[in-house]
Amino acid sequence: MTFIDSRTPSLLLVAAMLTACGGGGGDKDISDASQSGNDTPTTGTDDPVNSNGITTRTLPAATDTVYLNLETGESVESSEDWHISANRLAFKLNSGASGNGSVGGALAVAQDDFYQNGQPDFNVFSNANQNSEEEHLLGQFSEPGEWQQDGFSSAFGESANWSIYGAGGVISEKPDVAYLVRSAEGNSYARMRVVDFNFPTRAGNGIEGFRFEFEVQGAGEAVFSGTTIAFEPPAGFNGMEACYNFDADAVEDCTTSTTWDIQVGFSGRDWFLKSNSGVSGNGNGGASDPMTWDEADALDADPGVPQLYATDSTGGVFSEHSWYEYNLNGGHKIWPNFRTYLIKTDVDNPASTVWALQIVNYYNESGTSGNPTVRWLPVTTE
Repeated sequence: MTFIDSRTPSLLLVAAMLTACGGGGGDKDISDASQSGNDTPTTGTDDPVNSNGITTRTLPAATDTVYLNLETGESVESSEDWHISANRLAFKLNSGASGNGSVGGALAVAQDDFYQNGQPDFNVFSNANQNSEEEHLLGQFSEPGEWQQDGFSSAFGESANWSIYGAGGVISEKPDVAYLVRSAEGNSYARMRVVDFNFPTRAGNGIEGFRFEFEVQGAGEAVFSGTTIAFEPPAGFNGMEACYNFDADAVEDCTTSTTWDIQVGFSGRDWFLKSNSGVSGNGNGGASDPMTWDEADALDADPGVPQLYATDSTGGVFSEHSWYEYNLNGGHKIWPNFRTYLIKTDVDNPASTVWALQIVNYYNESGTSGNPTVRWLPVTTE
């Protein structure tokens, strides 16, 4: 199993900003925005192949996943031959954990000038547009050192966010790591602290110990309780996986329960935390970006910002190298960074087609969100 970190590092800051200004309107903060990026965005309507060989398509992905065949430029069924899919902000490749294909991707143009010290530069974003950034799509491209396929992406991010691989192959907890966690029911929350984790990988016994502490804000409650409860290995734990319901303060069966909130375990060479959400369960769970316990303790309650909580999903090059920024300069909208990606039809076939691709808008011509515009052309790598 391949694990991908798809977390957006600025979400906690966004939550604080929205809470401070009385925001926290959930998806409405994004969907009600009228444009992306530049103050005069292009309409995002479909164009025929232009004189440079670039095909442009706007994908109606606000409520359904759209599967796109880059060869034909047509939307297809998930059971047919597709290369990329889109569902609102999320893009995936037909490979690995996302599909049965062998499509691979790589970041070709990182747009480093859009960022200063890792933070988005509003002036650069606001001055960029589809015309000014087309040159990157038309450049010369080197063969990537590796083609990335999609893998599992935990709401808690990479295991390195909360654990450390140490001497002798012993994996232990990373000091001072906390999360905000949403329950499977989606109506209760907890401050969660990573207190202990002991996984001596060479001993052959699996995970030998762990302790995650929670302070719960129950359904209908206004604040976190301040009373600490703990998730520890249950009696008879076999070192593989365990699930916990923080509302009930109870360990639950990972296979039969539908109300578990947190799962800890390992698969192959990977160890993980999962939430009851997305590809991991049918619940409405999720987790915030990692933070210190002082940061979590400073919050009296869930901030009321749904965007704060990521869900378990699959992802790869698009999630590791996001195509957008949100809430620049206080504007609750999506701004594309015009990164250029390389998409290869079949990573096992050196002769298969490679496309250069950009995602250049999030809104259709009427300003409705969830309608990303993509453009691409076939290229030769050197």
